[in-house]
Amino acid sequence: MGRTAGRGPEDTKRLILDAARGVVVSQGARATLDDVAVAAGLTRGAVIYHYSSKNALWIALARDAIAQFHQAVQDRVEDGRAPGRLARAFIRASLEGDQIDAVGERLFLLAALAAAPGVPELVAEDGVRWKAEMAEDGLSLGARTVILNAVDGAGLMTGWGLKPDRAELVALRTELENLTTPGS
Repeated sequence: MGRTAGRGPEDTKRLILDAARGVVVSQGARATLDDVAVAAGLTRGAVIYHYSSKNALWIALARDAIAQFHQAVQDRVEDGRAPGRLARAFIRASLEGDQIDAVGERLFLLAALAAAPGVPELVAEDGVRWKAEMAEDGLSLGARTVILNAVDGAGLMTGWGLKPDRAELVALRTELENLTTPGS
């Protein structure tokens, strides 16, 4: 399987990361570079060319999952300076439509990768970052804590095949959004 004409290195890295995500979600971190290569339609050598080791790929995959969620939240932040803007964007990025499926997948992916050196530190840094950014959002500690933990809880339920039904997700989103309006 040679290089595909017209595909640059960044496109190939994206292809590998997407394939790795699917492989790790289905097999866990025991997946091999060969498994990723097959899923990506590449050779093992092509995967190693872009990611020097399985651990390097797992770290890149964890970073990518974290970055994609941060971008999804940033894409939903309202204009202005009203308190709760980030929290509302976090809730929307997690609970709009079927986004809870992506939350569950991200949490299970990161858990599966946690055995790889460097991944637990990335996840811990991400948690610290969310707490710090939410602290600047103008909401009480209680509101921030409930929002972060409720979303993660619903995501984990989804990952375990216990996805809240549509009415439960709508009710959860409404209650959490109520926490983003100080004084309500």
